[in-house]
Amino acid sequence: MNNIQRKHLIKKKKKLLAFFNEVSSFDETSIIFSGDQNDELLKKIKESTLESLEKKRKINDWILKLPGLSGRKYRVLINTLISKIDNPSYLEIGSYTGSTACAASANNVLKITCIDNWSQFFFDGVDPHKEFNKNIKRCILPKSKLKILSKDFRKVDFKKIDKHNIFLFDGPHHFEDHVEGITLAQPALQDKFILIVDDWNWDQVRNGTFFALDNLNLEIVSKLEIRTTHDGSNSLASGENSDWHQGYVFFVIKKKL
Repeated sequence: MNNIQRKHLIKKKKKLLAFFNEVSSFDETSIIFSGDQNDELLKKIKESTLESLEKKRKINDWILKLPGLSGRKYRVLINTLISKIDNPSYLEIGSYTGSTACAASANNVLKITCIDNWSQFFFDGVDPHKEFNKNIKRCILPKSKLKILSKDFRKVDFKKIDKHNIFLFDGPHHFEDHVEGITLAQPALQDKFILIVDDWNWDQVRNGTFFALDNLNLEIVSKLEIRTTHDGSNSLASGENSDWHQGYVFFVIKKKL
């Protein structure tokens, strides 16, 4: 059964259609660019965002459908963005089943470091560590350099990790987690880098992130904010069944020397 047939069936079920329409009215997505619009990294972020909205993509459907805690259009965006970055070096804290790492790696030659202790289980009957290993092996290119650190990010010596120019924090999402995650990772980040944080809908995520950036005296050159709710709630559509999961932010960050 194709999507057209599925939609026809739903339209015939009046109560289900009414429920769907009501749920669809709860959330509204906003996409906002701010800061230095002439910054070269922001231009690449903006180009990648537009291409994701235009359904221009070079990742396979299996990555878009991969169960994980990231939205489909985000997966296209990060894949496209990395293809536009010179010598991409990607660090992520929080890999889970690999939906973000696979999206970053597919058809891209890059250096990638993934940090997770795989202590959280969001899907019944799924071993996320085993799924991650299976999925990342399926998409990593032979010329890419992959490093996996199976530990709590607080126990990682970031001074012993190479410098990266893209950093995704998708670890635990309490205020303190964001302060610690962004602070501890600084030795592993270049003087100018892209910081990505997911679940940007949530107050504690935004507050913890901004506190860390301010406390570290880092310059926010520009940013892209994507929110799928505006009242601190969860979007009902999430993961691979959504476009943007629970929201994202992309910062262009410069360290003040």
